[in-house]
Amino acid sequence: MAELDTDRFPAANTPSPPRVVERDTGTVMVVTDLHGDLALYRRYRDVFLALQDRGLTETLVFTGDLIHSQGLGIADGSLEIILDLIELEAELGDALVVLLGNHEMPHIYHVPISKGKTVYTPDFEAAMGEHREAILDFLRRRPFFVRTAAGVTLCHAGAFPEAGDPEAMNELTTFSHVTALNEIKAAMGTSDRTLMYHAVAASTTLSYRELSQLFCAADDPEDPRYDDYLIGVLAGIRHDFRSLWSALFSRNEHEAGMRTYTRQVRELLAYLSTEAMPQRVVVTGHIGCRNGYRAIAGGLHLRVASGAHAHPYASGRYLLFDAAAPITEARDLVTGLGSVFEDGA
Repeated sequence: MAELDTDRFPAANTPSPPRVVERDTGTVMVVTDLHGDLALYRRYRDVFLALQDRGLTETLVFTGDLIHSQGLGIADGSLEIILDLIELEAELGDALVVLLGNHEMPHIYHVPISKGKTVYTPDFEAAMGEHREAILDFLRRRPFFVRTAAGVTLCHAGAFPEAGDPEAMNELTTFSHVTALNEIKAAMGTSDRTLMYHAVAASTTLSYRELSQLFCAADDPEDPRYDDYLIGVLAGIRHDFRSLWSALFSRNEHEAGMRTYTRQVRELLAYLSTEAMPQRVVVTGHIGCRNGYRAIAGGLHLRVASGAHAHPYASGRYLLFDAAAPITEARDLVTGLGSVFEDGA
């Protein structure tokens, strides 16, 4: 059996990138949840580049969930999207912000993600191939929030129960994947791996080998990815991991009810506010909506659907707003919604 491949983990002294980034000037273009739709990704990217060339926008923000096709008869271009973003980041620098979504995060920790009978993670795990380490490095560096002088906070999913817990929020906004992975590595290095495999599989009807193949596309014990399912299990029991999971997988009002969710939004905005940048509205994707957008939580939350989550699909929208012009409620942003479907494509 192969030893744990420590080269696959980031160095312990690698600095954690900021989880909250700020924008206080310039026009921001926001695109949400594209889920492997390569043609649509290219259209949004090219619209931004054209606007940038004309001096009409400065920052492009993708709010996460760029991978894992949702069907719709569209081929899965997840790998191509991420590889293009890696190149685009090298070209644009700070002008490109890609937030971490709940479909990207599982690949950092090798946690399975599924919906119904569809298990999303194995296909992308297998597709990464020789690009795997570059992609995982890219994913580990993703911020969680964008805070703007306009008072608009951008994130993937929205508010969540821990938003009102300052200690949990402090952990989240300083979260280090490097620390978490290295602590898991240290724990595995001093334990009997075979016993750990049996313990993990004991609560299922499958062997560890079958679990590894099903969720991580690795069924050979000599494959350096063979321990990935075990890594995911160990990550899942970390207390700080729970806040990260909650922040990215929140179902908003669908799990909390609108009254409780509105309070959570207020708590999130209050935590992310600074004296210079009070936050008043949160903008996300993550959950589907008709006609490409919906204002909820008393006007505190604007949900935008740019691709797979827009119903109908051709109602997908992007958002443009001035990062320096104060916004007081979600409806102030509606005039900035645009479409790449207007030519009928």
